[in-house]
Amino acid sequence: MRRGLVFVARLAAAWVVVALAAGGGWFLSGQAGTDGAVFERLPLSLATPTPAQATPQQVAAAFFQAWEAGRYEEMYSLLDPESQAALSQERFVGRHQDIVAEATIRSLTITPSEARPAPSQEDPRGVDHKQVPFTVTYHTEAVGEIAEGNILSLARGDDKEWKISWSPDLVFQELAGDRLVHLFRERPVRGSIVDRRNQPLAHEGTMITVGVVPGSLRDEAGALRALSEFLGMAPETIKARYAAARPDWWVPLRDLPAERKDAARRSFDPIPGVQVRSTGARLYPNGAAAAHVVGYLTAVTAEELTGLADQGYTEDSRLGRAGIERWGEEWLAGQPGARLAIITRDGQVVRLLGERPVVSGAHIELTLDAGLQRAAEEALGERPGSIVVLDPRDNALLALASWPRFDPNAFIRGISGSEWERLNGDPNTPFLNRAALSAYPTGSVFKVITMAAGLERGGFQPTSTFTCNGHWTGLPGLTLNDWVPNGHGTLDLTQGLAQSCDIVFYEVAKQLDGVDRAALPAMARAFGLGAPTGVVGIAEAAGTVPDPDWKRQVRSQPWYTGDTVNLGIGQGALEATPLQVANAFAAIARGGTRQTPVLVRRVLDERGTPLAEFPAQEQGRLPVSAEHLAAVRQGMLQVTGSPQGTARAAFRGFPVAVAGKTGAAENQDPNSHAWFAGFAPADDPQVVVVVMLERGGFGGADAAPVARRVLEAALAR
Repeated sequence: MRRGLVFVARLAAAWVVVALAAGGGWFLSGQAGTDGAVFERLPLSLATPTPAQATPQQVAAAFFQAWEAGRYEEMYSLLDPESQAALSQERFVGRHQDIVAEATIRSLTITPSEARPAPSQEDPRGVDHKQVPFTVTYHTEAVGEIAEGNILSLARGDDKEWKISWSPDLVFQELAGDRLVHLFRERPVRGSIVDRRNQPLAHEGTMITVGVVPGSLRDEAGALRALSEFLGMAPETIKARYAAARPDWWVPLRDLPAERKDAARRSFDPIPGVQVRSTGARLYPNGAAAAHVVGYLTAVTAEELTGLADQGYTEDSRLGRAGIERWGEEWLAGQPGARLAIITRDGQVVRLLGERPVVSGAHIELTLDAGLQRAAEEALGERPGSIVVLDPRDNALLALASWPRFDPNAFIRGISGSEWERLNGDPNTPFLNRAALSAYPTGSVFKVITMAAGLERGGFQPTSTFTCNGHWTGLPGLTLNDWVPNGHGTLDLTQGLAQSCDIVFYEVAKQLDGVDRAALPAMARAFGLGAPTGVVGIAEAAGTVPDPDWKRQVRSQPWYTGDTVNLGIGQGALEATPLQVANAFAAIARGGTRQTPVLVRRVLDERGTPLAEFPAQEQGRLPVSAEHLAAVRQGMLQVTGSPQGTARAAFRGFPVAVAGKTGAAENQDPNSHAWFAGFAPADDPQVVVVVMLERGGFGGADAAPVARRVLEAALAR
């Protein structure tokens, strides 16, 4: 039971319990001979008193109840004739609704104060007056709770009914006459996204907007020619923009980088009706570089706004749509500030009702190196694919390059419908982060995993020998060919990895299948394939590691030895992202510990105080002994260093030893996917690099030279 106001009243009867309003809720209870009556919320059980019987307290309670429920017509019916004559019901209801909307009032609670005799006053007309003190607490979205103490005045005329004398300052004190309730909003500065050297990847800056005031255009044809030439817009398109505008409206036409301000001023200052204005904007100083990681912003939709309005978003707000902008929206957006005030018609603040200070967005520090990112993107060029660069010492991602890409500034300047359709409908998917979201057959880079499994589970040694004549007939009725038509001759397992001999790994995979059909898939999963890496900040694909259970569930087919053999060279249903491959090779470089990659290093407030940090999380150790892992690394070293190594030509003369593996993965296209994965220096790994070129040819001839350029840039930095 909730106790409300205690009103002082003398009751002529013994115990009295009467309903205060037809809707039930507030009840007056008291005892004859006492000095007070207590309002309580009780179930409605007795009839409502007639208007002539209602006491001032009962009328006040009915008014409060209707006010709490937003039943403004009921409130109006309780007003005295003078109040109703001064304000129509429509205006009364509308004013309350306007105040609720402007002040963002979600609900209100009225709590009567301690009861006291209501003072009366003399009236020449013989009208009785009473006063009821109360406190109303407004629960607002914008500024929190506002508690307002006030006094409700009632009067009783010849009809003996108590009515309420109403004026606007009953809602808020000093809200008199034509004064208004107004909410001043202050938008927070969106936080920056920076690289490891504190270089901005996204930040708040300034751009210019070119627009027109239609009524001020003296030479419309000349203005349209100048605008068309400078903005690259057709004259008819420009004219259509302001066709429906009022003469005194300013109609923005196009946003441009701040660097073009002087040129724009020279072009348009002499032309009446054309204006150049500076506006705040989200800027991406590196353009398309790292666009898939950083992401972009677009305007909030009307549908989204219904769920975001209580967080301070408005019709002109922007939301992060991809990458860090999307992941870090809650951090970056900050919290809008607001001041709720009573103002005069000319905007002067009469009284501040409540305020909430603005909180600037936090800054997100990434592990990326913007310079190395640009170098990786230059090395990739305009070849569909991706590059991952990672520091195995702390598993920090230094670069994530993907082509095709896009310029996030286009969304800030105002992307046209046709440009959006072109980008969104491009079959090359420029919005796709190929490094983390595209999964491919890995081809021969998978052979490091097959070798590790063969050493651990298959009974092989690094010196186990094989004979390769270019063809393998290890399964009845099946002949598989090596990528070298005449074969590699006799070689051991380490040399087999260096030369990427398919025949060697067919044999290893067949032997593993005989020991345990799940052995090779299990080793692949231990290296992190088939599951997200756990990187924070960007979306990633899980990839696929096929095994007997997967094939039975997905394809309703049994698992054959041929499936294991195919998996042994990174083909079949196997799919992995370049990020997963990089993380697997980082585990090799680190000596067997697998960790989550790190992209977001930490989140900082505007004073530089860390709010959150995201170090690498250990995910376990590779199930490979130190001796066997050293053998795998030796084979990788020979890939780039021995005369027969598949990447020997690409790394000839490189200043440090590189451990790597090339791959050419068959796919639905006649051209193979080209892979290279490795790290340097081989004896003290500081950089892991993975290059994946979609339908790009061969690992040694096409991907490895790209990896060399990236390693050169990484080691130089």
